[in-house]
Amino acid sequence: MPDLSPADVLGPNGLIAQLMPAYESRPQQVEMADTVAQALTDRCHAIIEAPTGVGKSFAYLVPLVLHALKTGTKVVVSTGTIALQEQLIRKDIPLVQKLFPELKAVLVKGRQNYVSLRRLQYAAGNGQQAMFETREEAVALKELLTWSGETTSGDLADLGYDPPPQVWRLAQSDRNNCQGRKCPTYAECFFYQARKEMEEAHLLVVNHHLYFSDLSLREEHAAILPAHKVVVFDEAHTLEDVATDHLGVSITEAQVRWFLDGLWSRKSKGLLSRDDYTAARDAVEVARDAGERFWREVARLAGESQDTIKLTAPHLIENVLSPSLEAVAQALDTCRAHVGDENALNELTAQQEKALSFAGSLRWVIEQQGKDHVYYAQVPTGRGSPSLSASPLSVAELLQKQLFAEIPTVILTSATLAADDSDRFLFLRRRLGLEGGLAKRLDSPFDYQTQAKLLLNSSPIDPNSDRFEKAMAGWLCDYLLQAEGGAFVLFTSYRQLKAVHDLVRPALDRANRFVLRHGDGMGRMQMLDLFKRVGNGVLFGTSSFWEGVDVPGDALKHVIITKLPFEVPNHPVVEARHHDIKRRGGNPFMERTVPEAIIRLKQGFGRLIRTKSDTGTVAILDHRVLTAAYGRYFLRALPACATEMIQLDQFASG
Repeated sequence: MPDLSPADVLGPNGLIAQLMPAYESRPQQVEMADTVAQALTDRCHAIIEAPTGVGKSFAYLVPLVLHALKTGTKVVVSTGTIALQEQLIRKDIPLVQKLFPELKAVLVKGRQNYVSLRRLQYAAGNGQQAMFETREEAVALKELLTWSGETTSGDLADLGYDPPPQVWRLAQSDRNNCQGRKCPTYAECFFYQARKEMEEAHLLVVNHHLYFSDLSLREEHAAILPAHKVVVFDEAHTLEDVATDHLGVSITEAQVRWFLDGLWSRKSKGLLSRDDYTAARDAVEVARDAGERFWREVARLAGESQDTIKLTAPHLIENVLSPSLEAVAQALDTCRAHVGDENALNELTAQQEKALSFAGSLRWVIEQQGKDHVYYAQVPTGRGSPSLSASPLSVAELLQKQLFAEIPTVILTSATLAADDSDRFLFLRRRLGLEGGLAKRLDSPFDYQTQAKLLLNSSPIDPNSDRFEKAMAGWLCDYLLQAEGGAFVLFTSYRQLKAVHDLVRPALDRANRFVLRHGDGMGRMQMLDLFKRVGNGVLFGTSSFWEGVDVPGDALKHVIITKLPFEVPNHPVVEARHHDIKRRGGNPFMERTVPEAIIRLKQGFGRLIRTKSDTGTVAILDHRVLTAAYGRYFLRALPACATEMIQLDQFASG
């Protein structure tokens, strides 16, 4: 292929402009593409903050593709959300492939998304229906068998619906239950076909969770992703949280219960239904009883009010569950000695390994075997499963060793990476352990001075008080009944959302305004689709609506931020990280809490202006952006735009 620069593709007279007459070249996009190209050439890392409207997907895709085709090496793009992943696969990459037809790109999914033909055939033909408690589940297995003969991908998404979990568990591809090249269905195996496509592809698209799951498996030589020297993390502002989850240990009551029920349920169904498995079934019953006692003790740690409890010392809970799970593993090993069928042997071996894995994870947390980890229990106050977790105090050292030192070029990009108005990215670097490399903050292509107005509340009402909720509700009634176009009202807690929603809803109903409330049981994407179609709705939302939501045009003209989005201060991981900063002589509020909230606020603000034709208003009702000493850092991080003062105390009655 000819030696092209990013500008040859993305510039005013570039290949994309020739392909799409309406295409508008953006200097910020070309600047970002040049930075990515330089990082690839210099084999170094890069941090790039690219505000909404820059077109960052093409800005990294074009230099990545040029590099991959020229050098014959693989490149990986990891996204933070399914929405961005789908945009890349369905829209952006196909356009790039029109310019470079030789480009091979694949969407990489976890192994559990693929059906195992051998396991499915064994389940359907060897009496495994004894696993099922209902006729519907047996029917679902037959439907799965029919589908497996028709599908070309074997991907669960291709099925079009979710089969019962206990049915899919018997049929999914499983690392612990794989015969590899010895498998009689290896030639037709959907998972290995997907791996072959990965090996042949230039560009692999994954999500952050899969990438870090894969990273944690590399030392066990069980990674899914092939070797690569380049990875771009889009929506990189979420990396610390994702890495914390995947580089730690967590085990839930539901996982253990689900595992034991799959072996032998209280309805006398399961893998151990054969007559000669009596001893193993007895071991499962003992483990189930031990599990119930164990998780009751975990729940007692919480008392009546807490749902997350720091485990301040090892052995706060008597670990009666690990020994009983190890006894299950031993019983399964005994069963293996009496089985001649290789499929049955594989199933028993896989379950034996899972029992030992669960037992080991529980010991690791309860005995606090890991250095520099935070140990805690979670006991949901409503529906949900109790859990035990160990999270690394910091992921910086782990990422420096396992990611940045191993992959020559790691590019971090997002609309919100800087916690101030500089391009040093010190907050991000400290959190992730990234030193050196390139750094770039791009200007916004939008004219916020004419496109947006910022409303700031100057009334010093405590944002955690009932008076604030009443004042906010009064102001919202007045404002929303006059406002044209759709509105997001963003909260930091479900409790405050519900309280304010219940106060405002009657007035909105009388005015025939369409209202959606996060937490009413409707899925996030369904809520967004409805909101867009209505065009002038009001959506009361919490955390997941602060980011990753794209509603251009008049369907979203108003974004109302009720409180500054400070992280929950009493979570054990947050507490431990704050304590570590204090131990080093620092100020955790200014070094971590404020920068974290600034990035979150920038995400919320960014919901409003999505295109050059969008206009609207962002209101911040938390007076601390004006009255607190740290408030200026929040305002300085937002785009400069016309500002107007409002006073909530006019609406505070009582």
